[in-house]
Amino acid sequence: MSPARCIYREEHDDTHLEIWDEGDLRSLWFDDVILQSQIHRHDPAILPNPVNRAMLAHLMFGPSLNRVMLAGCGGGAIARWLHARAPDVSGDAVELSRTVARLAREYFDFPPPDDSNWRLLINDVREHLLNHDAHYDLILVDLEENQGTPSWLTSSAFLDSCRNRLSPGGTLTLNLIVSGQAQASEALLMVRRVFEGGILLVTDPNHDNLLVMAFADGLPQPPDNQRLTELGRLWGIDFRTLAAQARRLEATP
Repeated sequence: MSPARCIYREEHDDTHLEIWDEGDLRSLWFDDVILQSQIHRHDPAILPNPVNRAMLAHLMFGPSLNRVMLAGCGGGAIARWLHARAPDVSGDAVELSRTVARLAREYFDFPPPDDSNWRLLINDVREHLLNHDAHYDLILVDLEENQGTPSWLTSSAFLDSCRNRLSPGGTLTLNLIVSGQAQASEALLMVRRVFEGGILLVTDPNHDNLLVMAFADGLPQPPDNQRLTELGRLWGIDFRTLAAQARRLEATP
């Protein structure tokens, strides 16, 4: 593998972004410590970042997937991957930073609007949810502020907005960066209050992120190993391992 090299750096005010190439991988880093996006430069159907793959764990249930919203685009790795794997899927990637959106287009092959069903929208996701009437089969929220999850992201107001924009059978996935058990418990309590049918947690001992999946119609039944293997081949994700890492929190009493 060729040695890692920084191909882009931008630093001003509170912004510090770097893009690195190492072999077939291209990575977007925030503040030197947060790996925001990673792509396989020559094969868009590969999703190299294990956290990105875990954020798509709900696909192990074989849901309908027609329209997707990504809250926080980053490098657009998931949009690029979905366009390669499921080109008929429509998507809205909502990104607050014009700089990050520009890098997604210029360096990470975000699907172009004239050759895909994807849009890259410069907006606050809260405004987007309130002012647009689209419904989504998947809403994936991956946002950070000062190297943590913004407090408003697990508020009842924001979670209600997400639930109101889910299609029947839809899923909300939250990628949370929490510090300590107390903060994690508080966040999960808020999600369970809004999605009273139960939630699914996916944890990875190699990563600090807490991935929470909430379902519009309640927790689906766990698929058997044969189904996990079939869907794993379809999407290129090891769903059997993710299923083993998943923890079901049933409906609150």
